[in-house]
Amino acid sequence: MQIRSRLTLQFTLLVGTIVLLSFFLVYYFTKQLIEQDFDNRLRDKAVTSAILLLKVDRLDSALLKVIDRAKRDNLPGENITVYDDLNREIYTNNDTTHFDISSTLINQVRQEGMYYFKQREYDIVGFLYKDLSHNYVIIAGAINLQGKVRLADLRTLLLTLFILMLLLVALTGWFYSGRALRPIQKVMMEADAISPIDLSKRLHESKHPDEIGKLITIFNKMLTRIESAFRHQKTFVANVSHELKNPLTKITSQLEVTLLSERPKEEYRATIESVLEDIKELNQLSVSLLDLARVEREENSFTMTRVRLDEVLWEVRETVESFDADYKVNFEIEDMPEEESRLYINGNLHLLKTALQNVIENACKFSFDKKAVVILSCPSDAVQVSVLDQGPGIARKDIVNVFQPFYRADGASKIKGYGIGLSLSQRIISIHKGSVEVESEPGKGTRVILRFPVAAEE
Repeated sequence: MQIRSRLTLQFTLLVGTIVLLSFFLVYYFTKQLIEQDFDNRLRDKAVTSAILLLKVDRLDSALLKVIDRAKRDNLPGENITVYDDLNREIYTNNDTTHFDISSTLINQVRQEGMYYFKQREYDIVGFLYKDLSHNYVIIAGAINLQGKVRLADLRTLLLTLFILMLLLVALTGWFYSGRALRPIQKVMMEADAISPIDLSKRLHESKHPDEIGKLITIFNKMLTRIESAFRHQKTFVANVSHELKNPLTKITSQLEVTLLSERPKEEYRATIESVLEDIKELNQLSVSLLDLARVEREENSFTMTRVRLDEVLWEVRETVESFDADYKVNFEIEDMPEEESRLYINGNLHLLKTALQNVIENACKFSFDKKAVVILSCPSDAVQVSVLDQGPGIARKDIVNVFQPFYRADGASKIKGYGIGLSLSQRIISIHKGSVEVESEPGKGTRVILRFPVAAEE
C-alpha cells in the first residue's frame, strides 16, 4: 500500500473514531435528558393527581378518574396508583394497566423517598407523598413512546451523518495527503534522474525549512560525498594503473631487448638485477595498497592496548635508519612529563609503527641531508610527535592534497616513491582518534605534527 493510501486510511480511521465517540456521547446524553424529562413529567402528573385526590374536598376517586380520562395530555399506558399508610391501594386512574407492585417495593419507596424502575416497556417512578399525618406512596408509570421515536430518529440522523462524514474525510484526506506528498514525488523524480555517469546534479533546495527541506539538504550532502568518493576512486584506479604500468613496461622492454640476441653473462646478470629491482618496487607498491585497503576495511576491528609512544619511536628510528646508510634520525623529548602515564596512548602497535615509519622515512627521503628530527612533547591532554626535514618544502596549494593516495607535489616527482605512505599514515592516525597537520613553505622544509589523546590510566 502506498504512503498516500496509508495516510488517507489512517486519517479516516482517526477522524472516524473521534466522530463516532462524539456521536455516541451526543446520543447518550440526549437519551438521559429525554428519560429525565419523561420521569419529571410523569412525577408531576402523579403529584397533581394526589393533590386533587387528597386536598380537594368532595372530589372522590371516581370523579378523579373521569377527570384523568378527559385530559388530552395523558401519556401512553399511563397509570397512577396511590397507596395509604397500610400499603393499600386507594386510587388508580387506569384499570386496564397493572404493574407488579409488592409491599417490599412500596416499603423501598418509603425508605428511599424516590425510586425509579422499569417493568416491561413501562418507565415507572415511585415517591413518598406526605399529607398531614399520612405518608402516601404514589406509583406512576407510562410508556415513553415519544422519547423512543425521538431516539430512533436521532440514531438514524447520527448514522447518516457518520457515513457522510467518513466519505468527506476520506476524500479530503486523499486530496491533502496527495498535496503533502507532492514535494516528495518531486524529490523522487529528481533523484531518479541522477545517474552514476553524472553525479554533479543536485536536488532543488526547498524554500521552507521543514522536514522535506532538511531531507533534500541531507541528500545533496550525501550526493556530494558520493561524487567525491567516485572521483577519488577514479583517480585512485588511474594512479594505480599508471604506477603499475611504468615498472611493468620497463620489465617487458628490458626482457625483450635482452632476448633479441645472445649477450655476455654480465649483461644477463645486469638485466636480471634490474628486473629484480623493478619487481621489488612492484611488491612494495602491492604491500602498500594492501595495507591501505586493510585499514579502510577493518577500521573497527583492530585490537587496541596501552602503548608507550617514546619506546615506539625508538624502535621506528632504528628501522628507518636501517633502510639507507645515509638516513639519520635525531630524537628529542621536550618537557619530559613527571608522570610516565602521560606518554601512553591507546593504540595498535603494528599500525602505529607503520604510520610513524612512513612519516619519518618521508622526512629522511626528502631532506637534502637525509636527516630528520623527531620531537616528542606532551601538551595538555595529548602526546605530540613533530617530524621535521630540511627538504624543498611543499606549496600551499599542494598541502591539502598530500594525504590523497598517489598524489605527489611538483618538487617530489624526482624522488622515488608512490605517494601512498602519508595517506596510509593519516588513516591509521584517524583510527587512533588522533590528528595530523602539515606545515611547510617552499625552500624552508616541512613539519608534520601528529597528536594522540593520552590513554586513561588502568
